[in-house]
Amino acid sequence: GADVEQSPPVLSLQEGASYTLQCNFSTSSRSVNWYLQNSGGRIIQLFYIPSGTKQDGRLTATTVPKERRSSLHISSSQTTDSGTYFCAVQHSAPQASAACTQT
Repeated sequence: GADVEQSPPVLSLQEGASYTLQCNFSTSSRSVNWYLQNSGGRIIQLFYIPSGTKQDGRLTATTVPKERRSSLHISSSQTTDSGTYFCAVQHSAPQASAACTQT
């Protein structure tokens, strides 16, 4: 399988501040998705970003495939940004699939 690490694991948002979340993966990826599970339990796809940089409002995502990392930057954070952020990496090797279960 493939390892995916996110840091920091827990982040306390202060309104108006900026934060960067990092995602590192152990094998080359075909695509990276960033998601937010908000306080109501709904999962929202924020970005599909195989490589490069994308911006959507106050959020900016960057993926560097050759360095096997992706980051999500939140600027001028608001209370509505709170929730669980996670990255999902689709790997180029077909046997390296990742399952995401919600309990």
